[in-house]
Amino acid sequence: MLIKLATPAPPSWRPVELPLGLLPGKADQEEAKRRGSPFYPDGLGLPSVAAYGYGQQSTAGTRDPDAYSAGKLKSVELQLKTEVRPWAPGFLTAPVNKAQGTCAGDSGGAALLRLQDPQGRGVRQIVLGVQAEASVPCEGNQQIFIFPAYFQDFIERASRDLGSPIRPTLSWRDYGASS
Repeated sequence: MLIKLATPAPPSWRPVELPLGLLPGKADQEEAKRRGSPFYPDGLGLPSVAAYGYGQQSTAGTRDPDAYSAGKLKSVELQLKTEVRPWAPGFLTAPVNKAQGTCAGDSGGAALLRLQDPQGRGVRQIVLGVQAEASVPCEGNQQIFIFPAYFQDFIERASRDLGSPIRPTLSWRDYGASS
């Protein structure tokens, strides 16, 4: 989903990047190999990400209406279990802390990755995926996230239609073999 704010975001909000060209696609594989890209052939490897959502706080709330507790932002540290590939829409994660997990209502939430800036300007925060579903129970479960580049055509067209075209951000070409 894309939204257009009627007024500027509050000053305390930190922008999060959506780098649609972060990983080399199938058409870029030979160039990435030739350039010695750190993202070829293994993509990003299996990093941890922070997932955010406003869904159920625990499994109890999915079973008992009296225990229902949602609508409060939570963050869960997740470990990737499968590699992120630009030609494979989804990837699998599991919570680092087995007592935590994502739950009903967290779908659509972002998995944010912290990535070193290629020019040495610190760490950048990027959307690596959007949660599509999670297993039950909510604690110690697995999640499926969709890599945003899978929706690149929609995102670019819809952002143009909203009058706020998405601007290119980090690309795999920004990272040399020594990065």
